[in-house]
Amino acid sequence: MKIPAIEPLTDGEERIMQMLWSLGEGTVNDILAVIPEPKPKYTTVATFIKILENKGYVAHRSEGKSYVFTPLVSREEVAGRQMQSMLRTYFDGSFAQMVTFFSKHENISMKEMDEILSVMQQIRKKR
Repeated sequence: MKIPAIEPLTDGEERIMQMLWSLGEGTVNDILAVIPEPKPKYTTVATFIKILENKGYVAHRSEGKSYVFTPLVSREEVAGRQMQSMLRTYFDGSFAQMVTFFSKHENISMKEMDEILSVMQQIRKKR
């Protein structure tokens, strides 16, 4: 899946995309069923889906009287784009600055630090 050169997701759109990604595909009612309380109205979800479709994040197919919606972009691609934006905007493009920030502010456990180091070592070996 490729991310089109489109505007980013709003918080509401991202919430709906998270539900659709977890489902794989689904109708508005399917999406509503997996949204935690307090649930939005059916029309609110339908509006978000229409916006997501117009933005190129979602496509639909007819199935009986319903539309089944499918993500056109993966969660990983959207996360990657958002992380790149965060890196540029808040950390001057420096991954080291970002890791330092999170290690100071997020109480990263020793196990998580070891996992990060392990991933970095594996990446280094591939280069």
